[in-house]
Amino acid sequence: MPLPIDREEGKRLFKKYRSRRDGIRNCPEMASVCLICESIDVAVKPDADGMLYCRNCGFAFYRYSCPICGKTVDGRDPKNPGCSSCGLRICSCGACGCTQPDKEIPA
Repeated sequence: MPLPIDREEGKRLFKKYRSRRDGIRNCPEMASVCLICESIDVAVKPDADGMLYCRNCGFAFYRYSCPICGKTVDGRDPKNPGCSSCGLRICSCGACGCTQPDKEIPA
């Protein structure tokens, strides 16, 4: 769920993470910042579990808690790549949600 942040904080976070995305998953405020257009108007995407979207430009991204370890998974973070089997993002613990764990790719 996006956190309420002000415009200046949004600009600071955009500048920090726009070109170096590692660590986005560890910054709760980044749920509120679009890395495409710098908007802080981010909301939960209806009918799409674990997805948020920017109301300004429409960019959608995954951000949710890992069902195994509880850590934040953010699709914009390079440490949370997509799983080729189930399409969900892979947590830093190595879980992705596959019903076939042998197909998960360790982080």
